[in-house]
Amino acid sequence: MTDDSTLSKNLYNRQCSKYCKVQLGDRLTSSARKGTYSLMGNIKNKKMLFAGCGNGHECETAARENAIVTGIDVSDKEILFAKKNIKDAKFLVMDFEKTVFKKNSFDIIVSIFSIMYKKNLISVLKEWRRILKADGFVIIVVPHPVRKMIAYNNMNYFVRGKRWENWKGIKRFNYYRLFEDYVDCFVGSKFKIAKLLEPKLNKNEIENEIDIKHPNFLIFKLVKT
Repeated sequence: MTDDSTLSKNLYNRQCSKYCKVQLGDRLTSSARKGTYSLMGNIKNKKMLFAGCGNGHECETAARENAIVTGIDVSDKEILFAKKNIKDAKFLVMDFEKTVFKKNSFDIIVSIFSIMYKKNLISVLKEWRRILKADGFVIIVVPHPVRKMIAYNNMNYFVRGKRWENWKGIKRFNYYRLFEDYVDCFVGSKFKIAKLLEPKLNKNEIENEIDIKHPNFLIFKLVKT
């Protein structure tokens, strides 16, 4: 397990109950899930991996649509919550940067707000490339750099690196990246962008009025080159 993973595990084990309650009611997270599923198409019988699945609720729709779902997370308490509450899916405690899966194991890999906890994004993507089938795809959701600029960076877009945040009373860290950083990592790990979404949210999907005036998250659909 990497240092980032150990830190994430300890943070979310300590805050598991509070995080699950807050995250389940968060409108932006719900909107991100909706955008993610819009890029999937027919997932029946598809082998899907949710990397950094947390409490597992992002896996529910896939399980209902008869996908073969595996969720992994470094927090054993989050995985325990997932096992108790989400049926028809398999949940494992595992670092998604260093998995134990065989090559070409999955049709689809999904990461919703999880790769921000990793310093070495190319290492993560190379591992996902290894376990992804040749005709498979990856969907990655990250906070939009513009949102980070507005919410945390005093309007400075060019802030990079590890930063600590307080999100609705939850202490967390993220690795801030620019748009170009993501593209460079995709190219460096032999992925290409098949689709990119910057969803514009409506008033029912936001909690602060300003959030309707800027992009809140990016959704990348990646395929192997």
